[in-house]
Amino acid sequence: MEASDDQIRRLYVLHVIGDLDLGGAETLLYRLVSAPTPDVQHEVICLGDPGWYSEGLAEQGIPVHHLGMTSVWSALTRIGHLRRLIGTSGADVAQSWMYLANVLTGFLARRARIPVVWGIHGATLDHVGMASQLCARIGGAGARWLSSFVINCSQRSADLHRRLGYSAVPGAVVPNGYDPSAFYPDEDSRHAMRTALGIEADSFVIGSVSRWHPDKDIGNLLNAARLAAGRGVPLRCLLIGRGLQPDNRELVALIHVSGCDDLAVPLGSRPDIDDLARAMDLHVLPSCSEAFPNVIAETMLCGTPNAVTDVGDSAFMVGEAGWIVPPGDSGRLADAVELAYREWRDRPDRWRERRAAARQSIVDRFTFEQMADAYRRIWRDVAERSLSLARSHRDQV
Repeated sequence: MEASDDQIRRLYVLHVIGDLDLGGAETLLYRLVSAPTPDVQHEVICLGDPGWYSEGLAEQGIPVHHLGMTSVWSALTRIGHLRRLIGTSGADVAQSWMYLANVLTGFLARRARIPVVWGIHGATLDHVGMASQLCARIGGAGARWLSSFVINCSQRSADLHRRLGYSAVPGAVVPNGYDPSAFYPDEDSRHAMRTALGIEADSFVIGSVSRWHPDKDIGNLLNAARLAAGRGVPLRCLLIGRGLQPDNRELVALIHVSGCDDLAVPLGSRPDIDDLARAMDLHVLPSCSEAFPNVIAETMLCGTPNAVTDVGDSAFMVGEAGWIVPPGDSGRLADAVELAYREWRDRPDRWRERRAAARQSIVDRFTFEQMADAYRRIWRDVAERSLSLARSHRDQV
């Protein structure tokens, strides 16, 4: 029986990712496969155990496989399962996310004659584990044979990976996109969250949506908070994300050593990031390494200005609506916090303009529709090119 036009146009995309916990690439995958796209069917393979987004994907009826590759031994014993899932999927294209998934999918999907699109979400190899560095370099050396297309989420990421050899195949920079209806200013929510956290009305609330990892340089934030408080800024500092909870002994020790016992509020992972973003007066990204941080855009959409370190595409995202400082410089970061506080306190009209400009900047430049359209266009082009090459090969035979 001949397929209908609708069936012919429908694209089957198989995603392969290391884990489904909270993170930039994981969030992007979740948003892409959750979007209502009748012309694309999705399936997800997670190399690790179930994570933050696993249940949400399953509730939407999206097939999700967890392979439990949590050690070298488990990875070796379950690689066959991954090979079978990919080989029997019948996917038009495989979209992989980050270095390990890219390399494994490259080898296994190409053997199954499925074209592969690699997703890159890092702008430096500093501070990453040896395994990730090795996979990144294997990817660069083997890109010509293992990948059909490379998507970088930031220009700095593209520049780095071009030097590593990833330019051997076609590629594009596709910035992350966001839904303004999911993150937006809400004064009632702002006041309710501040009340729930026990924050006084005259406190200047800074915070960071992040995780406990050397790249995030939480110590830089805490040192800046202490310096700003010493200059008379009546601040509270919210720490939000995986590992930033009160039972993390290393974090608690760092808070104490930094002199921030009465300033820092470790909250850990939370589902109400939008409400927490609204509760802040200033979001601070103190990282020493990033690519295209989602939290900058999400907090700006909530009308919360940002002070960020100049890593990845952070400065490009913030533009004129916030403050950009060198990474690792707590003094300069404290200066930015103090400047923001003085404007918040002394120039409320200017502060309202800054909040509105922060949101509008993201709305104008980084829409979810633009990003999703770019991914779908790349997937379809790669799939059609692969099909055309296969037909050409059959004709020659």
